[in-house]
Amino acid sequence: MLLLAAGAVALIILLEREKPLIEVAGKLDLIGTQRQIDFAVTDMKSGLRHIDVFIQQGDTQKVLYVQDFPRQSHFRSAGPHRMAGKINIDTRAFGLKDGAAEIVFTAQDFSYWNLLRGNIVQLVFPVTLDTKPPKVTRMDSPQYIKPGGAGLVIYQISEPVTRHGVVVNGYFHPGFPVPNKKELFGAIIGLPYDTEQIKDAHVEAEDAAGNIGKAPFGMIFKKVNFKSDQINVPDSFLDLKIPEFSQYYPEMTGTPLEKYLYINNKVRVDNNRKITEICSKPIPEQLWQGRFERLPRSSTRAGYADNRTYYYNGQEVDKQVHLGIDLASTQRAKVEAANRGKVVFAQYLGIYGNMVMLDHGLGVFSLYSHLSGIDVAVGDLVEKGGVIATTGTTGMAGGDHLHFAMLVNGVLVNPIEWWDESWLQLHILNYLK
Repeated sequence: MLLLAAGAVALIILLEREKPLIEVAGKLDLIGTQRQIDFAVTDMKSGLRHIDVFIQQGDTQKVLYVQDFPRQSHFRSAGPHRMAGKINIDTRAFGLKDGAAEIVFTAQDFSYWNLLRGNIVQLVFPVTLDTKPPKVTRMDSPQYIKPGGAGLVIYQISEPVTRHGVVVNGYFHPGFPVPNKKELFGAIIGLPYDTEQIKDAHVEAEDAAGNIGKAPFGMIFKKVNFKSDQINVPDSFLDLKIPEFSQYYPEMTGTPLEKYLYINNKVRVDNNRKITEICSKPIPEQLWQGRFERLPRSSTRAGYADNRTYYYNGQEVDKQVHLGIDLASTQRAKVEAANRGKVVFAQYLGIYGNMVMLDHGLGVFSLYSHLSGIDVAVGDLVEKGGVIATTGTTGMAGGDHLHFAMLVNGVLVNPIEWWDESWLQLHILNYLK
């Protein structure tokens, strides 16, 4: 009886009928010129024996993946329980044509069922091969551009696409439909302050199959000599600022100077990464109109891209670049929105102290920092001239002032262009009307 029972159990295990599970990541309905597909196969009983993947079109069949596993036992776990893989499809290298095709996944386990052949599962995915990229035509673009400068690129696309915009030196600026011009698209671009040359500039559009069409263009690069400053860091400043930062960054250790350098470097990098993240999903509609306003009745205390060298007790201790314009008025002056926009940040952020950011649409943002008080909340829509805060000394500020910055798709650009009605009309607004 015991032997019969043991034999029955053994047969149940050996003749298990649970088929392997095949999982494929992403949709396979459209395949472009090249495509990588991730997949995984699982069999939690007898284990995996064989996996293969192939693509077929008419009489053409190309093997994409094949793997066999040696038997490790005669009961459970005769093969691996899970296997993840990747396949790469290159339609041109395989000699495939645009049109219908099939991708077939097959998996087999080590069960003795099915006359010792095991459980076999096969998944067939009908796909359409599309290797033709969308046609992109650049209509207009800036003739001149300089570090910290901005401009608008106008272009056309031959078909609906999933992603489009302008790439400058590897940085992608997302595009948007030009208002009232269904056949036209645009992308506002911003050039980082430290750009030394335009190595590559092109319009780029990607269709649902992953095909990318490009339209290169040129711009005349004009160098700029930015100002250099020397800033002394006295002990009195450290005594004033370190306690404020300690409550937000308790991990700081060392001397007051070491804490200051931690703030001016590590915290600064983290803060700027956060700002870039905030700018990653701009409002696709234009909220702003006309030039951007500066703090009323204010004087400029520091300029865009000023190169700062910091000294402590006569010794150089750090170098940073000031990517905004410092404006000073009266103490605790009212800060007004430079243009119509939506509040996307309104709280404390490291070196910037209390900070507000407005999304003006089409990738354009404004930033207001070192504030003593904030009068808006995330999600508020504010009009040009609406009061959003008061100036102050929070963050890395020694005196009451407003640090004002402009960003294009996360790139900190020179606010002076955006304060200039003539520049805005000539380079951007005329194309958006």
